[in-house]
Formats: sequence, C-alpha cells, structure tokens
Amino acid sequence: MSYRSWLLILTIVSGFNAVGQITFYGAPESMDSINSRISEQFLSISKDGNTLFFSRENHRLNIGGVKDEGDIWTSTLEDTIWTKPTSIKAINDEHFSSPIGFTASGQYFLYNRVRFEKGIYIGEIWAANSTFEATQKLDISAFRNYSPIQSGCISQDGKFLLISIETNIGYGVDDLYVCTLQPDGSWSRPRNLGYTINTAFQEITPFLAGDNKTLIFATNGREGKGSFDLYATTRLDDTWRNWSTPINLQEINTPGSETSFVFRAGQDYAYFISTQNSDGYGDIKRIRITEEIEEVVEDTIIEMVVEKKPIPAVNFKVVNARTGAHIDSRISLISEEGDTLNYTKTDSLFLLESEGRSPYRVEFRSQGYLKDFFVVEPSFYHPLGDTVISIALEPLQTGNTVVLKNVLFYRGTANFVEGSERELDLIVEMLEENPDVKILLKGHTDNRGDASLNLQLSEERARAVADYLTNHDIPTNRISSKGFGGTEPVASNLYEETRRLNRRVEFEVVED
Repeated sequence: MSYRSWLLILTIVSGFNAVGQITFYGAPESMDSINSRISEQFLSISKDGNTLFFSRENHRLNIGGVKDEGDIWTSTLEDTIWTKPTSIKAINDEHFSSPIGFTASGQYFLYNRVRFEKGIYIGEIWAANSTFEATQKLDISAFRNYSPIQSGCISQDGKFLLISIETNIGYGVDDLYVCTLQPDGSWSRPRNLGYTINTAFQEITPFLAGDNKTLIFATNGREGKGSFDLYATTRLDDTWRNWSTPINLQEINTPGSETSFVFRAGQDYAYFISTQNSDGYGDIKRIRITEEIEEVVEDTIIEMVVEKKPIPAVNFKVVNARTGAHIDSRISLISEEGDTLNYTKTDSLFLLESEGRSPYRVEFRSQGYLKDFFVVEPSFYHPLGDTVISIALEPLQTGNTVVLKNVLFYRGTANFVEGSERELDLIVEMLEENPDVKILLKGHTDNRGDASLNLQLSEERARAVADYLTNHDIPTNRISSKGFGGTEPVASNLYEETRRLNRRVEFEVVED
C-alpha cells in the first residue's frame, strides 16, 4: 500500500515529569494474514512487540463453537511475516475470554474471563504459567464485573493492572480502573480512574505505554467519529485520578468502531481493531508509528504471587429463607458431563469435596420449599473450617412472596435476558411437584418515566413469565398475573444501585 503524504503528530502535554509524543505516518492497513471472516477483538502485545494476542468471536474452532463469544488466539512475527493464528486451547473455555498480557518477568500470562450464571455476568482475572499448562483465578479484593465483556492490560514493568469493568459504583456502565501490585505480590482493590476519563457510557480496552503515564483507550461516551473512538490522555500525578483532557486520534478513528490500540517502543507499527470496511466485524489493522516516550527503568521486579489453592471443599448449610431455621434437604450433584448423584442429608450442614477441576452444580430440594442451586467452579476453593455458605430455600406457604432475582429483561421490554430460563425452570419444577400450589405473578418497575407506561411494562413482564410457565404445561388456572408499575418499591428510587431492585417480577403463593 502506498502512503499518503500526510502525517499526524499527537502531542500529549503532561505536568508529571514527561511529555509523550506519538507520530503516525500514512494510512492504516489491514492485517489480512491474521484476520478472519468474523471478529477479532481485544488486542494485547508482547513486551518485544513480536507476538499479538487477541480474542476471536464466534469462530467454529473456539471451544464453545460459533456460540463462543471469545477465545484467545495468537500470532507471531517471523521474518516480517505474521504466522497463521492459533488458539491457546489450554486457557480457553466456552465463555468469553480476552488477553491482558505477561507479567514483567514473563512468568505469568494474565487474561479475562466472563461467564453468565443465574442471570448475571461474572467477570474474573486468571493467570496461566508461561507455557499455558497451569491456570489459576486471581483473588483481587473487591473485584466485581457485571458486564458481558472485560478488557485490560498490564504495564510493561508489571506494576499496574488496568481493567475495564462494570460495577455498582462506577460513573456508568464499563469504566476504567487500576490495580497496583503490592510489595507482597498481591493486587490492590480496583480504583476508578475518575471522571476525566470515564463517562456514563463505555470505556474499554485500556493500553498503558512504557512510561506508565500515556494511556490510550476506547469509548462511545464522547462525540467522536463512530460508535467507539480511540483517545489518548496522560496521567498527571500518582493518584491515578488526574488526567489531561483526552485527545481524539482523528486520523485513526472512522465512522466504524476503533478499539484496542497497542504498540511497543522502537517498533515500526502500532496495532488496533477497526470495523471500518469489514461489514461490522473487528479486524486487526496497523499504522506506521514513531514515538518519543521515555520508558520507566525497571529497578526491581516485584513478582505477582499466585496463591496455591487446596483441593476444592465447600461447606453448606440449608435454612428456611423466612425464619433462618435449619432444614434437611435432598442434594443432587450434577457433573459437567451430566452425571447425577442423589443423596439425602439428615443434617443441614454438610461438606462437599472434589479432587477434580471441573465445575459441578449442586441442587437443593426440600418438601414444601422452592428448589435452589449453587455452581462450584474450578476457581472456587473453600478451605475446610472456613466460612459456611448458607443456602436459603423459600417456603411455599400461602401469602409468601418470592422475588425472581435472576429473571431479567432487556431494558424497556418484556424480552428475557439469556439465562433467565434457569430460574423460570425452577418455578416450573416447583409447580409440577406441588400440584395444589397456585401463584400470582407480580410485575414491578422503578418510578422513573411515565407512570402509565411503567404500569403497562410491569403487566407485560408478569404476563411474559406466565406465558413461559403455561408453555411448559402448567395449567392456566394455577397462574394469574398483575402489574403494579412503580407503586410498590422495595428500595429507594434515588440511586441506580437501589432503583434496580425495584425493577422485578415476583410471585405470591395464593394457595398451598
């Protein structure tokens, strides 16, 4: 490809010991030797700049096949040619994964995982050894992510972990946070990068240059050229909350979506993801670059500590959700392969141990109660004698009201979010096992917006649950539904984190 005569010089002025300058030459070009017909997303680059890691969405060779939202693949630069990408199968599963990068010593490779369980997304950070043969979930204090995607990077010196997550206390949906490596090798709790960077919309794919001050990220919360635009900013002090005004990378951004900008000092190219001219799918592109960024000189390397976990052991107790009294229950263990072992405990306190590293589902049943379940993931290790997990079963007594916490709807609609069926199936099974029980389904909203529209939406959501039950052969004379709009809040409507508790569907036992 011939290069146009223009060049862009991007200067990020900083009052914090350095001036970062990046110069782009020519036009971006597609990495056709790496890209596929579907989406490549979430780039990471090795310390030497010669290996790219990225997520590939819905690819037939992903662990979960074409329904898999992201497996991590890699390509290496050999004699100016990028090799055919290969999947890192040892760390991928059927859930979403995206790369973060290697620690400073190269001992660990960090990556993101997001799984969908009981109606919510659960984000995690994992570490693999340098050969990707052993993996372990990282235990980071107060780490939460409720977004279906998770992206991030680790600084070149391994001391800072920048991550894009959605929490209950952010500025909007996905915000950028930083974790700092502590002297004992643990990571600090995530700290929000502040309102100069984060908006009410999404900030994703952070990349921290070698000076530990120059940050490039993507957002759809500013008036850019497309859905996501790339911006650059400079950290102004050590608080990680004071930043220069983000600058739009004008000559890279397009009416499409640009994300995941990465580069290494001394390399000829920077790399990023763009959907421009690719039918909406993400492609890896590159652009020629020179930079004058003073890299941090590594004095001492603090190695991240990955805690060695014991054999999985889980302590449970089963209680009445209304009284807290212990109750006996029948427990079913269902393996990943679908094998089931049923047994009854005469005591409500019991222990499960497993030598394996596969997830399994534990179901709890007791006569006259709504069944519940708990999924023990390979990352879930519960030491003997530690805190007991309480499983609270709802009694099926006339007048008792049960909130369907994991039956979720897309905003402003009566359409179920994927995964809601799991809890709905529990209601179907409960009604099948208790033929005398009748229920009233109640739909609720918060008090925002038009009251009549809220009432209509609450009625539609309650009817949607009723339709699901009748479509699964529950007689219509056992089910009724009613909408209440925003007239019966269970929490304050002043704040979003409590207002969302009012947007719910619940059922009342009207005859047992």
